[in-house]
Amino acid sequence: MTEIRGKKFLVTGGAGFVGSHTVDSLIERGAKVSIIDNLSTGSKENINPKAKFYNLNINSPKIAHIFKKEKPDYIYHFAFEVRVPKTIKNPELIMDSIEGSLSILTNAVHYKIKKIIFASTAFIYGNPKKLPAKESDIPNFISPYACAKYSVENFLEYFYNLYKTPYVILRYATIYGPRQYLGAIPDYIRKLAAGSQADMWGDGNKTRDYVFIEDVVRANMAALSLSNSYTDPVFNIGTGTETTLNSVYQKIAEFLQKQAKPVYHPERAGELNRYYLDPEKARRVLGWKADTKLDEGLAKTIKALS
Repeated sequence: MTEIRGKKFLVTGGAGFVGSHTVDSLIERGAKVSIIDNLSTGSKENINPKAKFYNLNINSPKIAHIFKKEKPDYIYHFAFEVRVPKTIKNPELIMDSIEGSLSILTNAVHYKIKKIIFASTAFIYGNPKKLPAKESDIPNFISPYACAKYSVENFLEYFYNLYKTPYVILRYATIYGPRQYLGAIPDYIRKLAAGSQADMWGDGNKTRDYVFIEDVVRANMAALSLSNSYTDPVFNIGTGTETTLNSVYQKIAEFLQKQAKPVYHPERAGELNRYYLDPEKARRVLGWKADTKLDEGLAKTIKALS
């Protein structure tokens, strides 16, 4: 494991769901952390008081000043437009994330960052013909969000080829857990806890690979130790288990002692119909696997959110 104590980390999106949990883990290990977040989806309540906080868009020209002042050793890049339905209606919304990511990468080269860990997504696999999805599968884009994430993946490879800036790409499955505000699971919990029912697009038989936030943070930490000479630093972070939306909804309803009667709507564009990830490469190379069972993770999430 890479020695973290005393090292400087810059975490974009560090006030968000995954970013804030990662910041907490870094600080617990003795790291010095600076956060860049414009709070569009993050929250001040998530910010660790021991971290420096810059309320800023990653596309701001002030980013260079933060790099100059903080001189980070490592970067975790989480900041991104994650509201997928909005980007489908208006694809131009995603351009800010691409341009901001390029700004982060350009500054990383200039300040000789030791490693960038990028939060990518299983969305780039789209609706794969074969399951589980593997890192070597050809992307199948069904949303601007997926296009943008893959674009940044390619820029990371480009910057490595040209400037030898080390990177790791983590393609997350569907993450859930405490502090999550956006997404289906927190919506299901809020609606059911309030005595109403949540909306679903389709018949509820879509499937997801649900991975708990604590397991994701462990993957984020493990990525730091990957050798900079490793030639294909792209990893699926998931459980390898396929679960329907109806099944998750039923589990949440049972925990809350409510009836499960979701409100079904016609299908909408940009939806993944069925997916789960092959996490074998992460197990073999990073020594990581998801330990949290879905029932256990949902219980912790419901306790925190309801």
